[in-house]
Amino acid sequence: MSDYLPQEVLIEIFTRLPVKTLLQIRLVCRLWYSIISNPTFITAHINKTKHRQCHSHSLLLRHFAENERHKKEHYLLLSNENQTLLNEYNVELQFPFKTRSKYHFRIVGSCNGVLCLSDDYGDNAYGIILWNPSIRKYKSLPSPRVTKKTHGSYMFVLGFGFDSKSNDYKVVRVAYVKGRNGRDLIPPEVELYALSSGSWRGFNAGAPPYGIYGCTWSQAFVNGAVHWIGYDPCVAKGDCALVVSFDMSDEIFRGMLLPDSLVQCGWDLTVSVFGEMLSVYHYEYGSRKQFCSVWVMKEYGVIEAWTKLYSIDLHGGLQKLIWFRKNEEVILVTVRGKLITYDLNTLQMRGLGLRGAIDSVYVDNYMESLVLVEEQSAILGPDAITCEGGEEDREAPQWPGSKNRQDNFSLLI
Repeated sequence: MSDYLPQEVLIEIFTRLPVKTLLQIRLVCRLWYSIISNPTFITAHINKTKHRQCHSHSLLLRHFAENERHKKEHYLLLSNENQTLLNEYNVELQFPFKTRSKYHFRIVGSCNGVLCLSDDYGDNAYGIILWNPSIRKYKSLPSPRVTKKTHGSYMFVLGFGFDSKSNDYKVVRVAYVKGRNGRDLIPPEVELYALSSGSWRGFNAGAPPYGIYGCTWSQAFVNGAVHWIGYDPCVAKGDCALVVSFDMSDEIFRGMLLPDSLVQCGWDLTVSVFGEMLSVYHYEYGSRKQFCSVWVMKEYGVIEAWTKLYSIDLHGGLQKLIWFRKNEEVILVTVRGKLITYDLNTLQMRGLGLRGAIDSVYVDNYMESLVLVEEQSAILGPDAITCEGGEEDREAPQWPGSKNRQDNFSLLI
């Protein structure tokens, strides 16, 4: 077949095939291996898959079951088109990693089928893993420069996303070292990991003049940038909350103002994604008020575009908003760790039959991809995989002459 079809026609065909099929046929010959393993083809395949799935998505749901004899992280792949969400067609993905922090991994974020996992608890950080469960491959990141051993007590946040200009996946690490007064020193120490280079690099000249709220920090990857909830230390008592962003392509930090009603609510805010828009959740807990207000930025970067869409009543044991489905149904977790769906139109609640630690519940859109196809295999075995920061990766198998496949690959769509 390769002798009769031009390479650009093969690429056009391959971008329409599922990941499982591509993994099988890439071993047919050196040319096919070279095409399918190429980073530019992998991105073209992702874009084609997104176009086909623009109206249907699978959901990835993670929860950590505390009441089991052997505590375990569960990763479920759900059909978002099914009204009941959980059905016999949903599958549980094998999770081959073992945490050193006693509890569960923090999911920093997911992008194009890859999850960024951080094994941390408090100020103890044991490592970061990039994991593609659809092809069972992973990359364990090397140790960063700023650690508890080198800098003493510190707090850090992570951001994970895709750089569309360089066709690369990046992790940004913003570390706030503690000063003598116990406060975070600003500006922080910044390091950036790029998958293409396999190493960290620092650029403190571009460190943000803002603080970022620690403990239960969250990130949102929108419009090519990661976002966190931060504060301006120049304002009295640091009570001026804002959104801190980092553009993965330009590698620039920016501050983004919030609505006036939210600027003094930093500790009660989390950042998220609503559809394809940047979103902020505001939690109000009190004897009379127990609400979660949902704000979205309808036009990215325009402060006046912040709009309050919902105010969800959290009375009756509801604790945390997890995810919005397209049919105006939301997934929430209760104070006892039970997962439920809540219809915002009918106000009907339905249990999902799942329970887990509240801070372990994570839901996001999911798609299969070939990202990390050349990395180490993450197959469930008798010994779970732990973060191995600094350990050299095993060399991936290569066909003879495949080292120059990037140079010979010029006909991608």
